[in-house]
Amino acid sequence: MAVSAPRVDLVGPIRLRRVQAFAVAALLALGVWQLATFVSDGWVPSLAEIGTAFTEDATTPSVYAEMWITFRRILIAFAGATTVGITLGVAMGLSRRITAFFRPIVVLGLAVPDPVYIIVAILVLGTDESSGLIAMILALIPFVVNIVVSGVRSRDRGLDEMSSVYRLGRRRYLTDVVARQVAPSLIAATRTCFAFSWKLVVLVEALTQPRGIGAQIYLSFRLLRPDHMIALALIFILLLRAVEGLVFAPVERRVLAW
Repeated sequence: MAVSAPRVDLVGPIRLRRVQAFAVAALLALGVWQLATFVSDGWVPSLAEIGTAFTEDATTPSVYAEMWITFRRILIAFAGATTVGITLGVAMGLSRRITAFFRPIVVLGLAVPDPVYIIVAILVLGTDESSGLIAMILALIPFVVNIVVSGVRSRDRGLDEMSSVYRLGRRRYLTDVVARQVAPSLIAATRTCFAFSWKLVVLVEALTQPRGIGAQIYLSFRLLRPDHMIALALIFILLLRAVEGLVFAPVERRVLAW
């Protein structure tokens, strides 16, 4: 009678190695930054100065009011780009005619630098908030479409034939056959869109808007306050990482659980 070998749990050691690697990388980055502070004769703010500015900004209520303005713009750009991008991406993945029409536009959109969208929107629509949101949505849509199209085209064609044999309706085919197969691509598209949206929002605010965290970062730059500029960026990054961990990670686990 064969005796099975005892099962070894590798999750703990793997997680420990990841924590150790992150700690080493963080300490190395902090050391390099502190060295740059000494070499630059104070032009690069020290870790102590950044920590003081971080504490000051983190305890200032007006900073969170600016962050809410930025976060609202991120949600608008993210929702618009994902809705249009996923719809168009699924349609292009299922139809050759739609692909033939929209593919050159998507390729052109991917090739155009993001600041060009912003500059053209300012020239055509002015410096209103709506012009920046339109520019961001147009800049994000090609990335979402490209990811979704690749996911739809890589689906199992045998399931399409099975759907035809069992005469599944169009709605059930899209929800039960296509959607489950392209779920990883949809998650990747939404994560990519969210990551790009907040970067573009901060850039648009720095260039065109008087309110928002991007405008405050640019104001700190103009006032030669690099410690507060970095502190504001760190607070904003931590907030968005928390949103990603609390929203995207649970949704991803639930969608991909099957």
